[in-house]
Amino acid sequence: MLKNIHEIKKITVNSLTTTLLLITSTLIFTSQAIANDLSNELTPPYSVSQGALKIELSDEERQAVIDVNKHANTSDKISNIAMSRTREEILNNNTAPVNKSSKRQIAQRHSQYYNADFAIYSATTFLIDDFDADGFYQTFSVAFDADIYSYTYNQVSEVYALLYLSKNGGPWRHYFTTDDFLIEGESDLDEYEVITTFRSGYRADYYDVLIDLYQVGYSDIVATYSSDDSNALYALPLESANYDEPYIEVVEVYGGSFSVLTLILILMFSLLRFRSKYKSPV
Repeated sequence: MLKNIHEIKKITVNSLTTTLLLITSTLIFTSQAIANDLSNELTPPYSVSQGALKIELSDEERQAVIDVNKHANTSDKISNIAMSRTREEILNNNTAPVNKSSKRQIAQRHSQYYNADFAIYSATTFLIDDFDADGFYQTFSVAFDADIYSYTYNQVSEVYALLYLSKNGGPWRHYFTTDDFLIEGESDLDEYEVITTFRSGYRADYYDVLIDLYQVGYSDIVATYSSDDSNALYALPLESANYDEPYIEVVEVYGGSFSVLTLILILMFSLLRFRSKYKSPV
């Protein structure tokens, strides 16, 4: 009888120990998940973009740009390509980013104005890389075709563009400034493409895009195109890479879901108890 009671106590202790171990493991993983979420929330938006004339990008070159974006050590904000400021702030303070080259600065001093109208004829977007298959992408591309309508023989102009994002209807925030590029008349051969990867700080949400076009040498916007003009720039499902983790299937044990690490801890604990049992005196 005493032996049976002793065995029951042993079983009870073993069950409680296992339960406590599982609870401890759960708390550890939960705390780690909360810490990761808090860290992601405190991380400022970090994106990397590159732009070029679309005609210059083959499929292989486009993939090479995407690979470079994913491994770049410097964000567009640090490079002064993006300011993360609202469009209203930029327009009120006249603080449109100046291209890193001196070319635009020289043009701002010496350009001669001629009468012309500008427009952005169209824009397209492409969604790239959704590793966790949740419908939100970490890399996307925006291509737009800017045109010039001149009342003189000269229908060529040097321009650049500022690109903005609006999260779920929020304020427009600047995320990239293109290099200077030439546009000619109504040609579609001067279509410009910007490929962007969200590295961190962007939760899964829907983002609209706005493009402001500037003529090199002048501070006023010459054309604007946004989600109000085209559905291609409306409600892009995006998230940063730190939220786009591939799904890892958990191991099913006795109808419950345990991580591999939890199972390893249980096995190690059981092994230690087994060894201590047979090392103890009879």
